[in-house]
Amino acid sequence: MTDVYANLEFKELNYQSYLKIPQLLALQQEVSDPIHHDEMFFIVIHQASELWFKNLLHETEWLVESFEEGLVSRSLKILKRITAIMELLDHQIGLLATLTPVEFAGFRDLLRPASGFQSAQFRLMEYRFGIKEPFFLKFFEHDPAVVARLTEAQEKPSVYDSFLRSMKKAGFPIPDTILNRDVRQPYQANPDLELIYRDIYNAPGNDYHWVLMFEGLLDFDEKLARWRQTHILMVTRTIGALGGTGGSSGAEFLKSRAGLRCFPELWSVRNYLGGSHE
Repeated sequence: MTDVYANLEFKELNYQSYLKIPQLLALQQEVSDPIHHDEMFFIVIHQASELWFKNLLHETEWLVESFEEGLVSRSLKILKRITAIMELLDHQIGLLATLTPVEFAGFRDLLRPASGFQSAQFRLMEYRFGIKEPFFLKFFEHDPAVVARLTEAQEKPSVYDSFLRSMKKAGFPIPDTILNRDVRQPYQANPDLELIYRDIYNAPGNDYHWVLMFEGLLDFDEKLARWRQTHILMVTRTIGALGGTGGSSGAEFLKSRAGLRCFPELWSVRNYLGGSHE
C-alpha cells in the first residue's frame, strides 16, 4: 500500500475508515444542558464551513502556483472550483436563517466568548486574497501557530499580486509601482491598471483568455461579497442589533466589511466599458 495511507489508523481500507467517519461524527458535541435541539444544526453548519475553508485554502495555493507558471487554462479551471465552493458556502450560511430568534437564544449565551469572528481559516483566506488587516492578529494571540500562519500569509504576495505578475510575464505593461509594492499591506487600487484592463476588454484580439480570467476572478469576488451580504441578513434576522458572542458589534461589524473587494480595478473598469463616457 502506498504511503499516502501510512498515518491512517485502520486495518482495512473502506469508506468508513478512509474518511474517518466515526471520528468525524463524534466531533459534534453540544454544550447546552439539557441539549437544545437546534444546537446540532448550528455546529454542523460551522464545522462544514471550516472544512470548506480548508479546501478553499488548498485550492488557492494551487491557483497561485498556476499563475506563477503562466498556466491560464488551469487557473481558470481552479477558479471555477473555488467559485463553486464559495457559492455553496453562501447557501450554507443562509441555512442559519431557519433558526428563529427564540430558538437561537435557547443556546446562544452558552457560546460566549466563542464566535465566528474567531475563524482563523476565514481570516487566512482573506489574507491570501489581499485583505490583510493586522488588526485581527490580536484575536489569536493565545494561539501562536495561527499567528504564525497569518503572519506568513501577510508577508506573501496575495492571489492578486501573483495574478498581476503573471500578466507582466505575458507582456502586459503592469506598472512597477504595483509589482514592487509592499505586499504586507492591503492592496490599493491603481488607475493605470484600470486602463490596461479597459484596453484588453475593448480589444482583446488573441488575448480573450485574459478577459475570461478577469471574469473568473470577478465571479469569485462576487460570491464572496454575496456571502458577506447573506451573513449580514442572517445575523440581523436571528439576533437583530445585538452584539456578537465574541465581543464584536454583530451585524454592524459585518456591514462595515460588506464593501471589501479583492480585485478593485476589475470592478471600477466597468465605468469605462460598453458605452459612451463623459
